[in-house]
Amino acid sequence: MTAASIANSSGSADTAGASSTVTDSDVLVIGAGFGGIASALRMRARGYSVTLVDRLQAIGGRAQVFERGGFRHDAGPTVITAPFLFDELFELFDERREDHLEFRPLDPWYRFHFDDGQQFDYRPGIEDTNDEIARFDKGDIKGYARLLKTSKAIFEVGFEKLADKPFTRFGSMLAQIPAL
Repeated sequence: MTAASIANSSGSADTAGASSTVTDSDVLVIGAGFGGIASALRMRARGYSVTLVDRLQAIGGRAQVFERGGFRHDAGPTVITAPFLFDELFELFDERREDHLEFRPLDPWYRFHFDDGQQFDYRPGIEDTNDEIARFDKGDIKGYARLLKTSKAIFEVGFEKLADKPFTRFGSMLAQIPAL
């Protein structure tokens, strides 16, 4: 298990695992993926000393690179749908994300390889992706358009309207299914 203290009282990162004494309140965040890191940073910005723990040897959750069998693997994330949330975390500490972290667009987002040797590139541009789809079956372009329309509607409800709502009971979450 890895433990890291998030920003000691001097504001610098301390990965020794010891809690700081900024306030009388200490916070333990379990899970050091993006959500855990964001929670820990928000608590730290409010003046709490925070310890972040994870079962893996490094923080980052899916945002890691690992090696197995002589190959290097990117565990994700492949698409960051809300980069402004990263900006918000840096702003909590009067910093700019661009001064510390660069987001680089990928093209293609995904490359699928098939047994017959063909490949399909899922691209950021709709027209580029339509061109890829057309190489396999032009009729599927209409299906892709329906997928985008449905995905957009789900995103608008799930992210824009519900992402900041607490679901403290299972029933309150189930009640949202028809809107999705």
